[in-house]
Amino acid sequence: MLYRFEISLAIPSGVYDSISDTKKKAFRDAVRAIKAYAVKINEGADNEEMTIRTVFHKCHHDTGETCEPEQEI
Repeated sequence: MLYRFEISLAIPSGVYDSISDTKKKAFRDAVRAIKAYAVKINEGADNEEMTIRTVFHKCHHDTGETCEPEQEI
């Protein structure tokens, strides 16, 4: 049995900019710490799932523009 987490957050830029760098770093560090325990589902098999993935990017879907490249957390 596995516990599977998927988080997708869209935070408005004005709100994101108001979050302290300390809180942003704490969130990133917590994600990295938990990510260290993650495994790929069915690793090595034809149906392997990428379940060790955490990314961040600036999204411009609301303006119809192209999103910026994803950055691994």
